[in-house]
Amino acid sequence: MKKYIKAIALSFAAIMAFGKADAQDKGVTIGGGADIVSTYIWRGVYEAGVSFQPTLALTAGNFSVTAWGSVDFATTTYKEMDLTLAYVAGPVTISLADLYWEGSYADRTSLSRNYFDFGKTSPHRVELGLSWCITEKVPVTLSWYTVLFGAGDTNSKGNRAYATYIEAAYPFTVKGVDMKAGVGVVPWNAVGTYGIDKNFYVQNIFINAGKTWTVADSMQIGIFTNLSWNPAMEDVNFVGGISFRM
Repeated sequence: MKKYIKAIALSFAAIMAFGKADAQDKGVTIGGGADIVSTYIWRGVYEAGVSFQPTLALTAGNFSVTAWGSVDFATTTYKEMDLTLAYVAGPVTISLADLYWEGSYADRTSLSRNYFDFGKTSPHRVELGLSWCITEKVPVTLSWYTVLFGAGDTNSKGNRAYATYIEAAYPFTVKGVDMKAGVGVVPWNAVGTYGIDKNFYVQNIFINAGKTWTVADSMQIGIFTNLSWNPAMEDVNFVGGISFRM
């Protein structure tokens, strides 16, 4: 447990060091919002039904801290709470996220429901992310996410998986509607995180569409749809949602 907490603290400190100068030179801004979605899909994997997903973010220069949550409206509630530190350096974004899953995921595994459990049954996963937008003219974003710590991060043999997800996404606009299409793959077995007992597979092929309007000077309201196909699970999900931002 002590090694786990120490590793998290050192990783968080490393990203915070990148943003220290920006935080001193530039003002701090705080923003937030919430989404209501018909289905909660994470990287092509179904997590929960109709869900409420609030966001709170603090930004200082190129450095940001974001809290994001999700809770569904079912009798057996799915609950998630993620904390993310990120630093933007030109076209590159480095992130470190603590992913806390409770509810349906904990029910079907041996993980604890205790938020402060950092032992062998910890419900937390700490994930390092790196995203790169190639150019402004060709705004393809390549992203790599790897779980560094977490009791549930296992492969089919029960060993540490270092669950990894790699994605390529391309944003574009059609008649004023913001679109994004992409594909995500899992390069090696990470059944404990993604629930798929395979070594290399395409997990997420998606296309998103959305439009946002500004009301009352600063409030933004948007609608969006996400069509996601998971070839590995032979599953498809079509999600609709409403977003509110301030």
